[in-house]
Amino acid sequence: MDPAIEFHLVAPELPGTHPRWHASGRGAHSLDLYRRVAHTALQTAREIGAPGTKVIMHANNSNLHASLLHYDCPLWGQVNDYENADWWRRAGETIRRAGWRRFLALGRRRWLERRFLARQDLSLCNSEFTRQKILTEYHPPHPERIITLHKGVDLDYFQRPAPLPDDPLQRPAHARRFVFVGSDIIRKGLDVLLAAVGKLPPDFDWHLTVVGATREQVAAAFPGLSWAAVEQRVVFAGAREKDELRRILWRSDVFVLPSRAEALGVALLEALAAGLPVIATRVGGIPEIMQTTSAGILIEPGDAAALTGALRSIQLWPAGTIPETMQKILDYFSTRSMIARLRELYLRSV
Repeated sequence: MDPAIEFHLVAPELPGTHPRWHASGRGAHSLDLYRRVAHTALQTAREIGAPGTKVIMHANNSNLHASLLHYDCPLWGQVNDYENADWWRRAGETIRRAGWRRFLALGRRRWLERRFLARQDLSLCNSEFTRQKILTEYHPPHPERIITLHKGVDLDYFQRPAPLPDDPLQRPAHARRFVFVGSDIIRKGLDVLLAAVGKLPPDFDWHLTVVGATREQVAAAFPGLSWAAVEQRVVFAGAREKDELRRILWRSDVFVLPSRAEALGVALLEALAAGLPVIATRVGGIPEIMQTTSAGILIEPGDAAALTGALRSIQLWPAGTIPETMQKILDYFSTRSMIARLRELYLRSV
């Protein structure tokens, strides 16, 4: 624990009890949940704030409640996505996939986020792409308060060990083992990936693992999908705990993320930390990570033919190694570096 910073966490549910953990309770619905979290946060700030003390309220902009606008000390926001900002641009997709209720809920959240961006003393975006989206769509009155603080991953947790544990999925070791991770399979472009592997030549030995969705979920999302070319070489692993996910990554050869939209690409960072080269699309914050060709291959979104070519041509890293140029980028995107930058911001503000 940093002796210079007293950090209190407010969340709906917490795994245990601790003097600095404050559980608000689940809530009857989303609006009630956000209200409960905000009430608990405001109460906590009052209890720990001494006269003349500035208690920074650092809130996630996806889970805001209007009561926080009346907080009279520094108010910060965490912007990890641009879904609210892109409300109108993605209206058709949202209504088609999630219905009118979700569309209207996002509209309300956009209206609320605009108000908060005008009030917040600092808004931290998880990528430069997200920051530019926020500036373009909202035109906040204090653009200098909107800054980029890249999200990081725990490099030590995902670092590939020696010797490797057994493959949880027992995939064929002789095949080129591709892995995809994501629950929002439409936004992550899984249909493009399935079309791309279906076009690989018969003599190319490959295997694909899909983590985050079952076969039934994929069939429901893509009713026109042809299964003939992929049926025997694809495993739909569904949702997996993080410990199992990293073991799947360690036993894979290439990570594939053909997203149509992406604020940053944390799953991509986790795969790189696990020692995998990646194939990804040139969208959102992904190019901010893929600053060197040693990381893998970037393609345009929705291009199945280009993805097929990348699947065939990508070069694997030597077992258990990460290129030096890639390691420097990972060090920047580590949780250690992220926390150091955040700590500096906290201490500078008080």
